[in-house]
Amino acid sequence: MKKVLIDLTQLPLQRTGVGIYALNYIRCLQAGASGRQLHFLVLDDDAELLRETRAVPSAVVKPLKAALFRRFAFRVLLEQVGIPGYALAAGIDAVHSLHYSFPLASFGRFKRIVTVCDMSFFLFPELHVPVKRLFFQYFIRKLPKTEGLLFISESTLRDFRRYFPGSQAPEQVIPLGADLARLDSAPDAALVESLRGRFGIDRYVLYVGTIEPRKNILGLVKAFEAVAGAHPDIKLVIAGKLGWDYQDLLDYIDASPLRERIVLTGYINEAEKHALLKSALLFTYVSFYEGFGLPPLEGMAAGVPTITSNISSMPEVAGQAAVQVDPGNIGQIAEAMNRLLGDPEERARLIERGLQQSRLFTWEGMTATSLAFYDAVLEPSAVTT
Repeated sequence: MKKVLIDLTQLPLQRTGVGIYALNYIRCLQAGASGRQLHFLVLDDDAELLRETRAVPSAVVKPLKAALFRRFAFRVLLEQVGIPGYALAAGIDAVHSLHYSFPLASFGRFKRIVTVCDMSFFLFPELHVPVKRLFFQYFIRKLPKTEGLLFISESTLRDFRRYFPGSQAPEQVIPLGADLARLDSAPDAALVESLRGRFGIDRYVLYVGTIEPRKNILGLVKAFEAVAGAHPDIKLVIAGKLGWDYQDLLDYIDASPLRERIVLTGYINEAEKHALLKSALLFTYVSFYEGFGLPPLEGMAAGVPTITSNISSMPEVAGQAAVQVDPGNIGQIAEAMNRLLGDPEERARLIERGLQQSRLFTWEGMTATSLAFYDAVLEPSAVTT
């Protein structure tokens, strides 16, 4: 039986992006990983991941002290010394790292598989904290020497090949998914009312994601300002945790004449996100760049008319089911918002298309393809690049 170690120690407690990917992957693995024994490294302050990994059949779960390994230096030491040591001692056949960095040394004893979520550290280095940018750029440059690379979109794979055309690592595009049943279901009514009361919202346009420059939230706010006069009962709800370099945005919002109609919720959990999505008039996600674009997919799966960007991976996800705009063109964003807010028939058409499009992306499909890739990497003759 092949043994695969999945490193979950890189994941923050507040789930975004890769954290949502990891959690849903683990939940799908609970249906079984026939012919493989899965090992998980999990920090001991993450009760949810500990619970979910322990529900995976035949799993070996290793809790590690978060008080130590949430510190950057010790996290690197764990990855470069602790994980190889554990892999060698436990006879691990492959180590799967979910977020760029990975053990540089395998001593020829185990395969290294890495999920590449995007190439923004090379494409838009100015949109990242300098230390973080340098750290991840270093590891991304080492990716061609690994034994397997998973890309979450065709767009991300194209971007990778642009910078590393000579990479010989086996590659596979495995799109992310959405929890279709949950997103299509009715939200908890009491939670909906609680959120409405807490934030003073009724009819609103919604954004969900981290507050950082790459997400183009300033452009969204300016577009909302341009159409707000025609829709005096509409608010803009910006839901997500503060990331970095957000002060200019906050200052702009504070100075806006529409300040009382722009709502910043802070970080929201999955249940709160579900409730906000199901009650929104529109979902807007006009990021400058995404490796996949999970929020627009979730918006469509929740039955919300969606506006997203026409660049990077977002057209792959949206297809013909969302309005695509140039994220650098505030007029285009505003025109799309204004048109949809004033046209209930078009919103209804987009809802139906979005529900159909979202069915193409499932966590179950992603999981099955990931497990097949493990097998292909462990049997090199079966890998095609």
